[in-house]
Amino acid sequence: MKVNVDVYTTDVDAGIAAFRKALESGATDVQLRSNEDWESKQFESLNLMFEADHKSEALNELDDGPFTKDRP
Repeated sequence: MKVNVDVYTTDVDAGIAAFRKALESGATDVQLRSNEDWESKQFESLNLMFEADHKSEALNELDDGPFTKDRP
């Protein structure tokens, strides 16, 4: 079964590592976007999105990392 992932983190290193893991694990439509404060233009978070099999290793690693379903 395929699942859609849409998570956020303020940890840039963790976001990049999860992006790489998703690609290496065969996920599709992998996207990593940054979010900034509208007025100050300061970094707020990274948004990681992808589609993967529900048994993907990439999903297991998200459970152990600094990711949330909603923007921090």
